[in-house]
Amino acid sequence: MAGKRCIIPVLPAVLRKAGAALIILAAAAALLLWPRGANLPDSGKAGREAPQGLNDYQVTLRLNSEENTLAVSETIRFRNDTGDPLDSLMLRTWLNAFKTEDTSPAALEELYDACYPDGFSSGGITIYDVIWNGERADCAYANGDETALRIAIPELSPGEEGTLVFRCLAQIPNCAHRTGRAGNTFQLGNVIPLLSLYREGAWRTDEYAPIGDSFLSDCADFHISAYLPEGYVPACSAVLTRNGEGAWQGDVKGARDVALCASPDYQQAVGRQGNTEVHSFAKTEAGARRALEYAQKALEIYASLYGAYPYPALTICSVDFPFGGMEYPGLCMIGESNYLDSKAETLELTIAHETAHQWFYALVGSDQVNDPWQDEAMCEYAMLRYVQKRYGAGSFENLKYYRVDAALQEHLPGSLTPGSPIDYFGSLADYSSVVYGRGAALLLALDEMLPRGADDFLRAYADEFAFAFVNRAQFEDFLNRYADMDLRPLLLDYLDTAM
Repeated sequence: MAGKRCIIPVLPAVLRKAGAALIILAAAAALLLWPRGANLPDSGKAGREAPQGLNDYQVTLRLNSEENTLAVSETIRFRNDTGDPLDSLMLRTWLNAFKTEDTSPAALEELYDACYPDGFSSGGITIYDVIWNGERADCAYANGDETALRIAIPELSPGEEGTLVFRCLAQIPNCAHRTGRAGNTFQLGNVIPLLSLYREGAWRTDEYAPIGDSFLSDCADFHISAYLPEGYVPACSAVLTRNGEGAWQGDVKGARDVALCASPDYQQAVGRQGNTEVHSFAKTEAGARRALEYAQKALEIYASLYGAYPYPALTICSVDFPFGGMEYPGLCMIGESNYLDSKAETLELTIAHETAHQWFYALVGSDQVNDPWQDEAMCEYAMLRYVQKRYGAGSFENLKYYRVDAALQEHLPGSLTPGSPIDYFGSLADYSSVVYGRGAALLLALDEMLPRGADDFLRAYADEFAFAFVNRAQFEDFLNRYADMDLRPLLLDYLDTAM
């Protein structure tokens, strides 16, 4: 992209909806009345190095491109840090949601034709071994779409450890989604079974929603070995290198998940940004180089705003699906259509948004089921700041009008608000407008109100909660302490009030 021109054209002016105007007026009044600057906490409580003693996954994958199968073997070292005695573990077997049209997230009406161009294709897992501390363990599915597998274990006291061995065969559907095979490319997001999130005395068993992200987990260390068909190139959350026995191997620490894409068509571009290796995979060399440049710039800007990137490498890879992008720790899947020369601006914005998730989702976890704004709105705001830093105030204002102001003016059904859980949303368009656009309006308001702006707050937030999982109450409490004022009425207006 040449020069510092606007990357989004100015849209025609339209009248702001009355409800949005009231919110903005209330925000302006609050700005005049509330104090600024007293008793600010220091940033930097937590480091950006993954903590020691996390649960540990040894994962071996064997991909059979002829049969569309992935053999998965896991050894999970688990320590009971829940504070409660446990008589079961819960593995998330997300691929099972793809067994039927009734449960597949790709079978949503607005996605079906794009995800299943040749008709429905089933996916799921067949379990071979479930072994706890050397003994076979009983297991049973705990929810309707069979994405939560409860494994019975002898009581494990707080602080005690054990080892779970899990082996299964994953049938990969022909499906252009974050999970599936599209042409020659295997897109293996949420295929590796992971321990669920344990909170408030129970394992989470949320079903796979077709809109938003249903995936909740604590950080862990991963060691990956992948055996791929000859000629296939892997793009992974961990940087994989070939060993002498033909396996691709790599590690990533402090990650909530790992994803793998593999294709014989990938071209690679490699670079660095500071201490971070950046790997870009696409179907053309030009596309890989362009995406590499955008990822490097996003890392540079976000590190200056929100602190150090938490992993040694970032991978960007093109995939075939009807989304802009999908985030995983250390890996961003980007829709292939964005790599067209005519969509360079869209590619840049998509990479900027997905890279921001490395801070808000990967580094600081949140409840993406009940509070999707807590990562998506922050990443949309961060993307706006990326544009402002790189292209100036004019581009920022144009993009804000298109992505935020326009969303505030839309007439939407029912009582959808940015604070709604994902199962309230019936369409991807409504979800994008409300959670991304209207959610980002909250961060823009905070940028005006907070003594050092929203960027400093988000940096302090990332430092405070690095590698942790934060619910809305914790977010609100930290925000109030940071601002030294009660901002809950403002959050109620922006997140929970229908317009």
